Amino acid sequence: METENAAPLVTESVAELIAMAAAMAANNGEAFQRHNFRLHKLGVSREDRIKAVNIAVQVKMTPHRDLMDMAEGYLAAGAEEGGCCGGECGGDCAEEACCGGEEGCGCGH
Repeated sequence: METENAAPLVTESVAELIAMAAAMAANNGEAFQRHNFRLHKLGVSREDRIKAVNIAVQVKMTPHRDLMDMAEGYLAAGAEEGGCCGGECGGDCAEEACCGGEEGCGCGH
């Protein structure tokens, strides 16, 4: 429950950290530089700025890691022996019996 005397959680420094991290995640170098400069002027430590950047990178890289994991599932050892179905269909995922045809070639990976 909020009280009238509660200190604001999002201070000017926290707002700038959020903005800098958002700029990083958005690949906006100009905005990143601007917010980093403001944070420096506000006296926010280098370590706190690094933490904000690391959080932004983790958030930004999650879809990349998921895509890489999916690709690894399709291309990992054993999968090359039998196409995307790992050998269950004789290597031709276009066959109707294999994973529901070409459109269904996900094979659960």
